[in-house]
Order: sequence, then structure tokens, then C-alpha cells
Amino acid sequence: MRLTSSYSVFRFDPSEQDLAKPRWLAKEGKVAEAEGEYRRVLGRNPDLYAGWIELSELLRNRGHAQDALELADAAERHWGPEAAMPHALRGAALAQLGRLTDGLAALQRAIELDGGFFLAWHEYGYACFRAGHHSEALLALDRAFALEPHTDTLMLRGRILREGGRYDAAEVAFEGAMQATEHDVPRRDAEREIRATRRAAGLGGKRLRDATPRERWFVHGGGVLLEESRGEGPLADTLARAVASLVALTKEIDWRPAAVAGASADDRALAETVGAMLGVAPLAASALDPADRPLIVAVRSSERDEWTKQLDRLARWRTGCCFALLQRPESPDGADVVGVGADPDDREVASELGEALRRAPDVAAALAPEALTLAQHPLATWRQRAAAPPPR
Repeated sequence: MRLTSSYSVFRFDPSEQDLAKPRWLAKEGKVAEAEGEYRRVLGRNPDLYAGWIELSELLRNRGHAQDALELADAAERHWGPEAAMPHALRGAALAQLGRLTDGLAALQRAIELDGGFFLAWHEYGYACFRAGHHSEALLALDRAFALEPHTDTLMLRGRILREGGRYDAAEVAFEGAMQATEHDVPRRDAEREIRATRRAAGLGGKRLRDATPRERWFVHGGGVLLEESRGEGPLADTLARAVASLVALTKEIDWRPAAVAGASADDRALAETVGAMLGVAPLAASALDPADRPLIVAVRSSERDEWTKQLDRLARWRTGCCFALLQRPESPDGADVVGVGADPDDREVASELGEALRRAPDVAAALAPEALTLAQHPLATWRQRAAAPPPR
């Protein structure tokens, strides 16, 4: 979980002044630099308790759970085997690695050593959730929140309730998290989860754990997934089908952009291919106008400045649509329509993209009926954009 302190770069607590730089780097999204700085700070002053916790969280958020496990071992060597914190860090890392039995045991040991350590209860709740023990998870989170009210505890509680189909209760938890925080990042996260909960409730009363992969993708970000995976054949085959499916979807929902543009210079070939297939002139992104109802395309959705800039423009204009040929699952800035829910190696994409674009106009796309249904859903992001009030 993200500690509230990690959002506060400049603290009144003199003992945490050394953490200002790694916190700032993490807040700016420079996670590799932040990790290095956290390690340097802890090397100089290993008694910085919050530094161990924040570095562990940073590693796990990067998907480096094995490194987080090694960090927990280092924390135990410094703080000793009777300290609760290293056991909590170990349990959280093990849970992320999928070693749930070992993770739960480590977290239970942390709780035995310090029953008032809220982080151990929070991570125990998460591990129980991963193990499918939802009732026990909710009880653990109640204990964590009673010990130290925290927005991330409310957020996790909301996700567990949503997973079980208790959408009204989940939305209350996310609303509480949004109102309780003083920081922009967790507030935006809570707002995103509220929208996801409403989309889940809009699936006709179905429990989220019973949803299809496309429905879960739609719930997470409001986007439409055309190809669920890259398939077993050459990547070029999957990419060509995805481009052809985009064109078919655009025609099926009678959405008629007057211009197509790549989000960056690297996306020009994709924009030219899609524009030719739609019979629409490709333009530079800088030449777009709201009246164009533009379709903005990218080979990958990502946190690049060009991509987020174009998303912001569509939000301001309250019109248009964005397409990403490739998007990794759980991407925070997702596209309205995604070709393939995967994140292959850049070199493989570069070698296959040209062939995929050459073949796309000749592919007879079989648009999945479920993708069309979700694109027509009133809570789809491209439909919500036109209905949303202008951003402040």
C-alpha cells in the first residue's frame, strides 16, 4: 500500500528529510531513479523506518516482488527477527509472487509480534483477498482502518466488495477514500475506481469474478478490447486483425471521424493505414480541430507525454476517440479501443508492424459481437466523453 507520507515530499519530521528526494522522484514517475535513491538513503541511514516500507512498495508496484523479498530479508538483518515490519514486508512480497500460504504465514507472524501494526493487517487483508478469503480480508481491513485510517485500506475494501458484486457498498468505500485524501494522486485513483464500479454494475447484475476477459477490461478502464491475446501465430497476423477490427467497429457504431492522426511521429504509419481504410485524411496531431471528431491512434498506449497530451485534448474537446494497437493490462491511461491486450517486446513490434499494416486492408475482420456490445454501452469511455461536463 502507498503510505500517505510518500505523497508528502517535504515533511516537518526532521528524521524523514533524507526521503524527500526519492519521494519526489517516485511522485514524478521516475521510479528507477527513485529506487536507486531509496537504496542510497538506506545505505547511509538504515534506521529510516519509513524508507524500508516505501522502497518495498515501490519495488512491488514495479513488479519486482523478488527484489522486495530480498529487501525484507535485509530489513530483518537490520531490525532483527522480533521486529514486525520485516515480516510484513516479506508477507506482502510473497503474496505478490503468488506464494500465498507462505505470505499469509509471514503476515500472521508480523501480527503476533505487533498486533497494532496497521500495515501488517492491511497486507494480510490483501493476501486473504488474493487467496479468495473475502470475508476474512474484509475483517482484517476493518482492523487496519481502526488502527490507522488510510485511503488505500478503503480502496482495497472497495475492490473486494466490487469483486463480490456488492457494487453499492464498493462505491461507498471509494467515495470515502476520495473524500478522505488530501493528495491528487489517490483522489484520481478513487475517482477511477468509482467509474469502474459503475461500469461493473452496468453489466446486468453479473458478479465481476464471473465476467469475461473483455468485460473485465471494459470495467477496468471503459475501453473495448478487440483481440483478447496476441494468439499463437506471428504477431503480424494479430496486429493486422486488430487494425481491420477497428475499421469494422468504427463502421458498425456509425462513428465517422473526419480526421485520423497519430499520437506521435512514431504512429504516422498506423494513422495512414487506418485513414486509408476509413477513407479519411490523415493529419498531424497538431492540425486537429474539435470539429474533426478525430480518431487518434498509437501503436502503444503509454505514459509518454504525446499520448497523455492527446487524451487531455479529447477530454477538453469532449469529442473524438483514441485507439491503441497494443496496450498492457491495467494501464492507467488506456485507450477507448484497444487492438491487442498485450505488451510484447519493442523489437518484435518494430519487426512485425510494417507487415501487419501492409496486410490489414485485405483482412476480413470478424468483429466479436461482445466487443460491439461493449462499444455501444452508455458507460464506454468514448460515449462518456461527449456526455461529461467540460474539465475545469
